[in-house]
Amino acid sequence: LIKQLHEETVQSPFPAYMEQLFNHYENWKEQYTKKEFANHLDILEPLLKNHKSMDSFELIACRIYWLLGHISYDRAFYLKNGNLLKSAESALTWYQKALDILIYYKDKRLIIQQYKIQQCIVSTKFNLCEPNDRTDNEEIRHWFLDMNYIQLVEAVLKEDDWNWIAARNGLVAASILKDFEKCVFFWEAMKKMNKNFANFDFKPANELPAISQDSDLVWFVEQGRKQ
Repeated sequence: LIKQLHEETVQSPFPAYMEQLFNHYENWKEQYTKKEFANHLDILEPLLKNHKSMDSFELIACRIYWLLGHISYDRAFYLKNGNLLKSAESALTWYQKALDILIYYKDKRLIIQQYKIQQCIVSTKFNLCEPNDRTDNEEIRHWFLDMNYIQLVEAVLKEDDWNWIAARNGLVAASILKDFEKCVFFWEAMKKMNKNFANFDFKPANELPAISQDSDLVWFVEQGRKQ
């Protein structure tokens, strides 16, 4: 229901059939074994690469590149097939091509889509690092600063103020950047959406740890408990 309300509120700029394909893709991991999922990717990838809009700057090309990025990402980190680094680099290339198209349009209505692609890039780079190494990784700090990630998440929350996942991602970035003022900003945004976030031990979803248990939020938790 939440996903449905979000889709009704935040309209997609992409063709409906591409959105349906994305939705099917998201469900495949639950519906199929890893072997079956891998077979689906092997069929889907050449179909996407031979789409008539490939190599254009149409918005549909953005979505095609985005999905190709997901295919490479899942081969690297979900299926763990072949050369992990090569697949991860392929994912980053596709995601960047998708992002370049959105930036080309200079349309503020695409800010949420831009954030989502940036988050795919962050996730890919994060997964190339050991969790306990990320908080003191200078390269990751430079990534956040170079992509103006904090400002991007703030812009997303202005457009989509119920999005606690975006707020949490902003909190992670602010913690890694050791910016307590921004940490508090994103934490307050999370608490506005769900007062239980005031408790560092609150676990919001099965796939996400509590703030106190998240290795990417160690600095924020330490600073927060000093206050």
